[in-house]
Amino acid sequence: MAGTLSREDEIAALMTPSPELAEEEPLYLTGNEYFSLPDIGAAGEIRSLNVLHMGARGLLEFRGTEESPLLAPFARVKGEEFLLPGKATWSYRHDWLPHFELRVEGRCLIEGRIFAPPGRRGGCYRLRLANLSTAPLAVEMGWRGCWGQFNHLIFKRRTVKREQSVAYDRWTGSLILEARSGLPLAALALALAAEHEGGAETQWEFAAPPGEPASYQGWTSMKVAPGSSAALTLFIAVNLESDGAGTTAMDLKRHGAAALAAETERWLEERRIALPDPAAAALLNRNLFFNYFYALGRALDDDSLVPVTSRSPRYYVSAAYWSRDALLWSFPGLLLADRGTARELLLTVFRRHLDRAGEHAHYINGTLLYPGFELDQLSAHFLALKRYEAVTGDLSLLEEETIYRGLKLLAQKALAQFDPEVGLYRTFLDPSDDPVLYPFLIYDNALLQCAFSYLASLQEEGRWDDPADFAGLAAALQQEIYRQGTVKGPRGIMFAWAVDGKGRFQLYDNPPGSLQLLAFYGFCSPRDQVFRNTVAWIRSASNPYFHGDSPFAETGSKHAPNPWPMGACNDILALNEGGVDFLLRAPMDNGFCCETVDPQTGRASTGAAFASAAGFLAHALWWAYRDKTQDP
Repeated sequence: MAGTLSREDEIAALMTPSPELAEEEPLYLTGNEYFSLPDIGAAGEIRSLNVLHMGARGLLEFRGTEESPLLAPFARVKGEEFLLPGKATWSYRHDWLPHFELRVEGRCLIEGRIFAPPGRRGGCYRLRLANLSTAPLAVEMGWRGCWGQFNHLIFKRRTVKREQSVAYDRWTGSLILEARSGLPLAALALALAAEHEGGAETQWEFAAPPGEPASYQGWTSMKVAPGSSAALTLFIAVNLESDGAGTTAMDLKRHGAAALAAETERWLEERRIALPDPAAAALLNRNLFFNYFYALGRALDDDSLVPVTSRSPRYYVSAAYWSRDALLWSFPGLLLADRGTARELLLTVFRRHLDRAGEHAHYINGTLLYPGFELDQLSAHFLALKRYEAVTGDLSLLEEETIYRGLKLLAQKALAQFDPEVGLYRTFLDPSDDPVLYPFLIYDNALLQCAFSYLASLQEEGRWDDPADFAGLAAALQQEIYRQGTVKGPRGIMFAWAVDGKGRFQLYDNPPGSLQLLAFYGFCSPRDQVFRNTVAWIRSASNPYFHGDSPFAETGSKHAPNPWPMGACNDILALNEGGVDFLLRAPMDNGFCCETVDPQTGRASTGAAFASAAGFLAHALWWAYRDKTQDP
């Protein structure tokens, strides 16, 4: 006779755990609101380019083939081609712009830099060669590429059946790649401009056999005098169809690479955060900009702001919307970078995503993608608005009908989760989107208590009207959390992770929604002994998911057992202790936030290119140094 499964076994069978990453070479990335370059290789090759598309409810991706990238730079001197992998030195200029140098002793210096001016539907890839020899050098440089795939991305890649057009447009001087499925879906334009004291011509050649990948090459030939240099810029433009892409490329050329580079650098420097520790500042700003451009974007087809988990397909649930990601993780970093965009984000979320607020995951247009109610995701809306007002002093959002009425809808949804027999509020899934052992999570209820306290303050100030007494609800909920949600643990009285309302409880913690954050969100004082005992338990051998004996000691979870960088952020935000050293030492995803890391190497083990968490990381690093920085 077969035995019955325990509740823990049932939950394990219903989880969607994080897929383990295969070890791969470090990849570079950049982009702006309109296009992303998420996988730039050590040879300087651009393997893919994607755009957000509201009509497609996700990302549309131009991609090469397994053998040939979408674009790869080359430089030949006297017929000898120099290869970059293993020889070029890579860095990020202004914490966001990939840059490489290859020095050939006694002959030349080859530089490459990629930049995408914010607000423009395109960017530049610039190659420069300096002659270090005593004789003129015959130089050829440019890019070769292959367009093999056009994909639709929501979590996974799906090949789009399309008519694939590659043509040279003499009117704009651009090679244009356009994908059509009846009407055009998206187009990519490539245009060249050479900088050489003697002038230089550029040329394109391409082949687009029906049913086969298209190949192309654009280059220039010139002679570079001793002590002199020459440069070639590839202008990359995106739009809805070929004419828009070609004219956008022409606009970029009219501005010129130098002006566009200065424009990009000025935007980044205006938002860069200075810290006393240069390494911490570099890590903060790299993730600050990663969050800004990869957890947000502009849809190519309607120009609307689009919050997503990540615009990189390397993140396993990319191109979708989570309230938690957008409002609890990405939003604090966004407030550091650009308050105007933060305001627009709140309006966007309240207009587009409120009908399904609290549900697991949405398509980018607001319709339901992955069902499952999560109380922390519902509470995130209140907490983001509260944070916005506290940081900016701007109280005008409640004057927007969308926000005012939205708060009423959210409050009704929250109150509907109340269990009058228990006195707590239910959730169906936990903060890693997995089924719960017991329905009353203390972290979730504490966030809701903070939300009720915020609503009570709005009522008291006369800024928001509702028949419910949220001051009373907040007080009652806080009392019940302490009455039912505190238990005797190995370090003394502590907060339980979950309770069933009948005396049973669970000791556990989960980095994406940690009990360590209760003081940060305002539920209790950081000096509260129950809270301090809870934090001590989380970071102890009593917690089976704490990697205390590893080089990268941090907490994991059932969803993803390895150490979470978000756990290090929680350490910082809990008691402002630890965490910074972990983040500075862990390579993560080539310096970008990831879901978990290998406990021995610190390299990404799950969830590469975790853009929304990068905002949380940037904010945590700012928090660690906040006494020495300006208030954001």
